[in-house]
Amino acid sequence: MRRKIEGTPWSNLKFDEMSAWLLSFARNSKLALIAHARPDGDCIGSAFAMALLLEAIGCKTRVICSDPLPERLAFLNLTKQEDLSMPPLGEDFSEGFDAIALDVAAPSQLGMLEGRYNILLGLDHHANSTPISDRYMDADASATGEIVWRIARNWQRTGVISEIPDGVAYACYAAISSDTGCFRYSNVTSSTHRIAAQLLSLVPAHADVDRRLFEIKTPSRIAAEKAAVDVLKVVDNGRISVCAMSAKEICNAGIRRDELDALTDVARSVDGIRVASSVREERPGEYRVSLRSNSDTDVSEICADFGGGGHVRAAGCTIHACSLDEAVRVLTGAISKRINAS
Repeated sequence: MRRKIEGTPWSNLKFDEMSAWLLSFARNSKLALIAHARPDGDCIGSAFAMALLLEAIGCKTRVICSDPLPERLAFLNLTKQEDLSMPPLGEDFSEGFDAIALDVAAPSQLGMLEGRYNILLGLDHHANSTPISDRYMDADASATGEIVWRIARNWQRTGVISEIPDGVAYACYAAISSDTGCFRYSNVTSSTHRIAAQLLSLVPAHADVDRRLFEIKTPSRIAAEKAAVDVLKVVDNGRISVCAMSAKEICNAGIRRDELDALTDVARSVDGIRVASSVREERPGEYRVSLRSNSDTDVSEICADFGGGGHVRAAGCTIHACSLDEAVRVLTGAISKRINAS
């Protein structure tokens, strides 16, 4: 794989090209594995599955994220890494180190890590996205975990590894289950179920994985859901639901950063709405948006207009505005326009 020449576009690689590069570059090397900010089960499961897989070919790895590992996803820390923070300058895997990005749809998703690593390759499944490096992107994959599992199977089949390392199937199953809502979302395909069938035969604890991902709730999570219900609004003649909170409201409610997705989940549960949204203040003038579609409205196109990206049914972006109310007005106006056009 080439390194990008200034002024030239990033390459979209074929699977065999990507797999061959991984083998040639990563074997007996060192690579940081970058997860997106506000990490979810797909990026964490994919990152730790990839860590185990690369270590099987002699590559030393470290998973790095701008945010801490959420408590509910701690069971996916299969390498027992102490934390996900960037090491101090001068140490292995610190700023400027070679890296692979997993499940990153846009530069803004890197958070504080944006521009700090030499990202050589991206593995992703978001069709409407902004490349940050040469990449392998499969929009038909339900999760980045599907891509990592395909790499593992390919390496086993071609004799690169004699067997898939323990934990890879477990982490890939968790990644796929997380991003498909336990196989309930519209991104599930027949291929997803075929891969899941392979994984189920290797992951006897799959029911426990799903319980950890979807049933167990911390007191903070319950508080977040309560706060979301308190601020929930339905607008545009019942077509759009919004949960919007300022930084002060989030702090007063005691909501942890890794529980903020509860705002979107509550908004999405409203019967009859076409697009659910959450808007939360990151810092003065900057508001983080998450969108979910319960209809044929492509929310990735809405987020792309604000420099974000994602899937047809799930996407995110950042809006810059003078106030929370203004951010909500701008967002709901864009959603309404898109609904009317669909």
